[in-house]
Amino acid sequence: MDWLISNKEWVFSGVGIAVLGALLGLWKYFSSKSQIMAPAGQNNQNTSNIKINISNPAFSSDFSSKEEESLKDKMSLDDYKNSTRVLFIDDDTRFKVVKILSRSGWVHTKLIKDCDTLDDRDVVDANILFIDVQGVGVSMGFADEGLGLALAIKEKYKDKKVVIYSAETEGDRFHEALRKADSFLAKNADPYQFQRLVEEFTVGTGN
Repeated sequence: MDWLISNKEWVFSGVGIAVLGALLGLWKYFSSKSQIMAPAGQNNQNTSNIKINISNPAFSSDFSSKEEESLKDKMSLDDYKNSTRVLFIDDDTRFKVVKILSRSGWVHTKLIKDCDTLDDRDVVDANILFIDVQGVGVSMGFADEGLGLALAIKEKYKDKKVVIYSAETEGDRFHEALRKADSFLAKNADPYQFQRLVEEFTVGTGN
């Protein structure tokens, strides 16, 4: 206060008022800036926990077609063999194609005798399903057995590849399941035909 009294002429002069005004302006500027920066820091902290999940691009619907093709181009055959889940639904647990595919490197190839629900974990996880016409679908009460099961799976999981196969040479050739399935094979077809379909559905026909 004594300093203010002794220097009152300078303080209230044009120079003094200008200096005091500048100091006041700087104080307001830094005060408002600190308030703006605080919530920005909070926003950065909140967004740091975002998780990115990329699934198998051959069967994912999370990407545009261009993004999907770009990712597929970067994946090798071994990448697909290590990530694709192939499921056989067949009451014949000795069906040799399953072991042949596994020995060929498709490590996530599995066979189950039947499924009790369409939400069975093996069905949900599978990318490609091979379904026998006879002896399966019984647990869920399908009158058309494997054909009914294949149709139900394809309608519920449109992105999954469904292949129907059968040891019978006769049957309902006009069943809706045969129209909606992605392919059909004779059960006694060469194992290579099963493997070729798996490669076609993953790597593509051009590889």
